[in-house]
Amino acid sequence: MHPIKFVRKMMLALILAGAVVTPGFAEADEPAAGSPAASPSLPPVQSQGQTEFMTGGIGLDESEAIKKEGSSWPLMLEFVQADTPRAEYISDAKVTIKDKWGNVVLEANAEGPYMLIRLAPDRYSLYATHESVTLHRELKLVKGQNRKIKLLWPPSGYKTAQ
Repeated sequence: MHPIKFVRKMMLALILAGAVVTPGFAEADEPAAGSPAASPSLPPVQSQGQTEFMTGGIGLDESEAIKKEGSSWPLMLEFVQADTPRAEYISDAKVTIKDKWGNVVLEANAEGPYMLIRLAPDRYSLYATHESVTLHRELKLVKGQNRKIKLLWPPSGYKTAQ
């Protein structure tokens, strides 16, 4: 067989098998790894003033993508409610974060069991409310470190002592 015919047949076989990728097209438009656009499973980044955040985690793909992305954000919140036989992830928690002077830097509703928040290193007060129960945490964010905070609410219908 003539060498050119052989090469053409091999190229056709590779193309039909899906083994040939043409450089330049899709590769040039792909987002950088680690950027929110790199994973179509990530919810959009939102902003409120200087504070950026991402919230979601409904479904396995989005949940895994957010957990992976969390290592590049200063603060990751996880929302859980005690239940029998085991705790369950929740959404719709109202999150308020105040800076050390009491100014609100974020006020948002969780659209899933996770929230990633980009804040400058400093001290903050976190308030998260679900089913009329508010949890409070004092935070100290340090440059170059990631904080993960699991917020655990009592079982649904739980009555606090007054």
